[in-house]
Amino acid sequence: MISIENIKVNVANRGHITNSYIIYDDIEKEGILIDPGFEEDKIINKIKNLNINLKYIVITHAHGDHIGALKSIYEYTKCPIIVHENDYNMLLGKVENYSKIQGVALQDLSKCKIIKIKDGYSFCVKGLEFEVIHTPGHTSGGICIFEKLSKSLFTGDTLFYDCYGRCDLATANFNEMVDSIKKLFFRFSDITIYPGHGKSTNINSTKKYIKLLLKMKNITI
Repeated sequence: MISIENIKVNVANRGHITNSYIIYDDIEKEGILIDPGFEEDKIINKIKNLNINLKYIVITHAHGDHIGALKSIYEYTKCPIIVHENDYNMLLGKVENYSKIQGVALQDLSKCKIIKIKDGYSFCVKGLEFEVIHTPGHTSGGICIFEKLSKSLFTGDTLFYDCYGRCDLATANFNEMVDSIKKLFFRFSDITIYPGHGKSTNINSTKKYIKLLLKMKNITI
């Protein structure tokens, strides 16, 4: 049976909260970590307390507030890091990832095992089945992660409970965001989304908010 732990981390202790998620099989005690944004001790203590054997660290996109504890968590778990190929250079700091602005130290990830993936990449962890869905817009390598058995969608900064991610940052593109939103809305209904910030919700509720926002821009989906 799947369990989902939402660890709310305070990025650079500035009141900017990012959701880090541990998704695991609560019988086999194996799982993945999504977006270790900050507060590595808090995340590591949760891993210890749950007695989870992590298999992968997955990055929805490579902004500083989603990777602030990445190196520390990697060194503790030795788990491969999964990131979309379009955000690889951003992860390494070769493209602006806003770490400095957000108060996050730049990290040397050159010795980490990093798996660069594409749309549709799938992997399993015991009884859990994960699919990567490429959703550019907030960044060119933004992804969502769909866990098939529980019908849970981890949306990073693509979808929030009442809006979508901003499209005015490095490698962002509004037209790509609209296409990504269409891609998710056409495929999914009545599932739970777990965003990078804010509360989880049913995707049908999110559709109502976002369709209204886009309608104000004369875009109908």
